[in-house]
Amino acid sequence: MARSMCQQTLDRVIAYLRGYGIEPSNYACRRALKVVDAALADGSEGAMARVIDRVPEFFELPEPHVPRQRPELKRGSIGYRRYV
Repeated sequence: MARSMCQQTLDRVIAYLRGYGIEPSNYACRRALKVVDAALADGSEGAMARVIDRVPEFFELPEPHVPRQRPELKRGSIGYRRYV
């Protein structure tokens, strides 16, 4: 049985939030439903993209932590120095 657009978009929001470390608590699920409702209010065409674009309006997402690269990446560090 095929899942409805509502189910697909809700699953996408929950997976997106889990990627940020936000567990689907009762509060988070209710907020996710509001995101889906807002995205589907404009129709089902392009709803998947709209739902993800609207998540930051409803949730405070933490800044992703990207560690610095060590050693510093330089053009010469991968063997191009003799050609430069």
